[in-house]
Amino acid sequence: MKLTREKAQQIAIDFVNKDRSNHFYLALTNVEVSRISHKYWSATFEVITSEGHVMEGPLLILVDDDLEKAMTLDEAIEAHLLE
Repeated sequence: MKLTREKAQQIAIDFVNKDRSNHFYLALTNVEVSRISHKYWSATFEVITSEGHVMEGPLLILVDDDLEKAMTLDEAIEAHLLE
């Protein structure tokens, strides 16, 4: 892996903070090399409402180790299909 865990974490945090909302916030829970593909880091966030309730299911953000770019799982699948 080219990126450090800390760098991948920062890229993921910057990605999710682009579209901040007053209705919920995202709390980082884990960053690790993805089990889907070792080309990616996976960052998991809990989605928490402004009232403090955790919404069902975490948000998964993938960080491409080569491109140093964060993306949603859907974006990563689409990019893989176009390769």
